Amino acid sequence: MTTKTDTFRHTVLAGDGAQIEQEWLELFKAPDTPVERLLTAAEPLAELAKGGNAELASTLAWEGIESVRNRLTPEETSRVAGRLLQAIGDNQDLRDSVAALYTTAHGSKDGFGTLLTESGLRGGRPVRRAVRTLEVCLDLSDGDYLVARDEDTAARVESIDRASWNVTVATPDGAETFDAIRLADHYAPASPTDFRVLRLFDHEHLAKRILKDPASIVIELCRQDGDEIGSEKLERLLVPEFVTPAGWKKWWTQARTALKRFPNVTVEGRTPHTVHYVHTPVALEDALAKRFEKERDPLKQMDIVDGYLRDCKGRKEDANQDALRQCYDKIVDRALKNTHAAQAALLWTIARRIGDAAGALDAANGLTELICEAKDLRALLAPIRDERLQELAVQTIAEARTDDWQQQLIALLPHLMSGVCDNAANRLIKAGRSAGEFAPIVQLILNAPLAHFEALLWLWDGPTHAEILGTTSLSTVITRLLRALDECRRDTKVPKEVEKQLATRGRSVLSARRYERFSQLVETLESGMAGALRNQITQLDNLGRAIREDLTNLLLDKFPAGDARPKAPIWAREDILFVTEAGMRKRQDEIDQHVNVKMRENAKAIGDAAEKGDLSENSEYKFALEERDLLQARLLQMNTEMAMARVFSAEEVPTAQIGVGTHAVFRRVTDGATYELSFVGPWEADPTKGWINYKSPLAQLLMGKAVGDPVEFDHSAASGSYKIVELRNALKD
Repeated sequence: MTTKTDTFRHTVLAGDGAQIEQEWLELFKAPDTPVERLLTAAEPLAELAKGGNAELASTLAWEGIESVRNRLTPEETSRVAGRLLQAIGDNQDLRDSVAALYTTAHGSKDGFGTLLTESGLRGGRPVRRAVRTLEVCLDLSDGDYLVARDEDTAARVESIDRASWNVTVATPDGAETFDAIRLADHYAPASPTDFRVLRLFDHEHLAKRILKDPASIVIELCRQDGDEIGSEKLERLLVPEFVTPAGWKKWWTQARTALKRFPNVTVEGRTPHTVHYVHTPVALEDALAKRFEKERDPLKQMDIVDGYLRDCKGRKEDANQDALRQCYDKIVDRALKNTHAAQAALLWTIARRIGDAAGALDAANGLTELICEAKDLRALLAPIRDERLQELAVQTIAEARTDDWQQQLIALLPHLMSGVCDNAANRLIKAGRSAGEFAPIVQLILNAPLAHFEALLWLWDGPTHAEILGTTSLSTVITRLLRALDECRRDTKVPKEVEKQLATRGRSVLSARRYERFSQLVETLESGMAGALRNQITQLDNLGRAIREDLTNLLLDKFPAGDARPKAPIWAREDILFVTEAGMRKRQDEIDQHVNVKMRENAKAIGDAAEKGDLSENSEYKFALEERDLLQARLLQMNTEMAMARVFSAEEVPTAQIGVGTHAVFRRVTDGATYELSFVGPWEADPTKGWINYKSPLAQLLMGKAVGDPVEFDHSAASGSYKIVELRNALKD
């Protein structure tokens, strides 16, 4: 529903002087135009004055005042006139006229003459400040409440000396006295139900009201914030003072449900939400059309439609199909004009979602055509990062590409959102795919956790068909998840906004259902692995303090600090496996070879042997199954080691004593012959080069020794009594 004030604003922006004056008079002469609407008309009038049309603005102000003088009360007339004067700026004739209107309306009040003089309306003081002083002070009484203009606080009027216009107020810091000008500069009038007032003067009542009547609090805060407020700001205002962090989601859900009863309120978006308040209720479809037209982001347009459908459901009204069809047609028009395939795919997917709600029989046509023609579905669907739309795209792939949809979904799986991954996997299994066929996909996700973060969250949260995980342990998944969060924190190439999104998703999934999945994991851990997890978690500041503490406490409950915190020196720690960057790459290549070559060859061998029939007497089949078990056990071992692996850099290598990464030179006491060793991780060890695994028995005996210490060797490469003569950094050699 477009208001007369909106129409006038549009005409002002268009710059048609004659049309401006005509619509202004219609607005002010109409007997049904409420006072609040007339007050808001001052805003476009100010735009007109600032735009170089001060003379026309002044004329309209005079005409507006004359038009309402006979139909409004003197108090209402003076209020409207004051706002119009503020809009056009300094005009002495209009100042005098407005002062006369205030005198007619309020002249009989005690101290009015003094207040009018103090305000400076008749001359000297800036118009905005003068009118504001009158608006704040004219109806002020003992016991009234005020809220600060620039601070989140309130005050209560204790006494008013109208002879001097000194006002004493009670504030959080004690009593304070203001003159009229300073009072109006600092405070604005507030109702006794204002959130800031209750927070300061009736905290207990406010706390009860927040829990019992959440909708009224949201509406109050929304109106207080310019008739629009976001759920994130609501959370900052209420948590933890009135609502516990754990109880916020439940409280906000109850508030949203209750708000559906109020026709003046709409809630848009999907987290964060935005609450809008309109003073004059409008039909839902009118609000839909207005907001949809105003918004240019197609995803936000879809959210507006979703909000409309929820509001219809909450009010038990049928959705207006014509209004939905208009929204659908506008998205289709944008999709037809878009020549970029991926962006067009996003628009066509939104069009299908809105079109389905509108009952459009052709809703799927545009998306179906794009998907059928696409050679690279991953690139086509890359911009679609909304679960609702991805799910619709997956559904369309299954409907449109009947010949190869299964292969396409398998290829897409690592790149889908968490919830869509599970639905796609379930669809594939229902079509006859075995859980074992997902092993390469699972390993692909684990090998590049940051690139496939959403799919990794799916593995952590648990596929519906648990056998999809195969031999992959929860400890492997959690260490990769934590590693991905660490990588995105350290990698300067990852945009801050992306890092924030990934961290938010990680926190949400880790804390889901009161840390249910993590609690299950803790019950399966050994002490060393628990310590390794604690080390990872405590370093991840992007997890947030609360999540870090909760996860750490769950580990400490099972493994008290004395058990979980290693007392052994760094080279003897069982919870960490120190490796170089090259060693990490080497082991990752081995895992890739193991999964993508050996395990696939084994799966093919099992299938070929099974085709020969009579499995009970089939030795090839039994051998292939035994080999599968060995391969899976080996993969489990490698993944467990990878979970414990930590890359150490040259800057961490000790040279004052033998440690991980140290190169040592030994000299035999009897003849001066030298022997050299470098102590490295297990995956880069090479005895032919003198690189030995720091975990080996020999290396463990030498760890911690310094230059000058005696050493005994008893093996073929070296034997006899030696002394350490030099220690240096093996990673810098």
